[in-house]
Amino acid sequence: MAVTVGLVAQIIEKIAPKSWAEDWDNVGLLVGSGSDSVERILITLDGTLEVVEEAKAYGAQLIVAHHPIIFRPLKNLRADNAAARVPLRLLGHQISYYAAHTNLDQSIVSSSRAFGEVLGLQEMKILEESAYDLIPIPKRDEAARGYGVSGYLKKPEKLGLLWKRFLDNLSQPGIYAQPYELSGVRLAGSLEKEVRKVAIVNGSGGRFVPKALFKGADLLITGDVDHHAVLDALEGGMAVGDLGHFLSEAPMLQAMYQYLTAEKALQGIEIRVSSFNRSPWLL
Repeated sequence: MAVTVGLVAQIIEKIAPKSWAEDWDNVGLLVGSGSDSVERILITLDGTLEVVEEAKAYGAQLIVAHHPIIFRPLKNLRADNAAARVPLRLLGHQISYYAAHTNLDQSIVSSSRAFGEVLGLQEMKILEESAYDLIPIPKRDEAARGYGVSGYLKKPEKLGLLWKRFLDNLSQPGIYAQPYELSGVRLAGSLEKEVRKVAIVNGSGGRFVPKALFKGADLLITGDVDHHAVLDALEGGMAVGDLGHFLSEAPMLQAMYQYLTAEKALQGIEIRVSSFNRSPWLL
């Protein structure tokens, strides 16, 4: 039994309202119509041409993505315009595209929370509150808003051992929708450093270094941290684990899959996580 694109959008926006997105962001239905019929959904981080073709082969009428495919105004829809290729391909295949980006980062299905659960963090709180101050992590059906999490390990642990345990856990089924290559992750700090409090921010988290230091974190786990942000963290006594952008956000794919498949209104709708969308880095 088919549903509409608009209904799927409403279900996503129950946990990640579009009003939560940053002013510069571009979220919501970017290609297609809310009245279009949906029987199959493909979930992805990135809307690449390869993913669009995967959706076509799967028979999906809707792609639910994390990253928007349109950030800047398109000057034309010519085939030789690289920025227009994905929208044109989507239109040609009659596939709708819905993006939940910075609004999803602040939601209950963010990767930050999933990583916090992997580490068994206690007293987890939102790292950077947007609308609610210093509130505990809510249950899945409760509203919350903010970037990242911070919390305490059950007992202090040396950085080297903690990082190995963390990566080992990421290799186990559950956190990711499928196995991903974990090479390329980076760690800065003394392996003998004792870690008690951990801050986690999925995506590009360099700008959260001051906030994590202010919150007293011994370790910040994030992605895309630049050289100077790492130096600032180390000078402040905080270690940094850099998973890269893709690995730091990929748990949201599994979380979104679980959220959508549990929705009663979507029973009978086929939903799959993209197997073509992976980190672009080879080494």
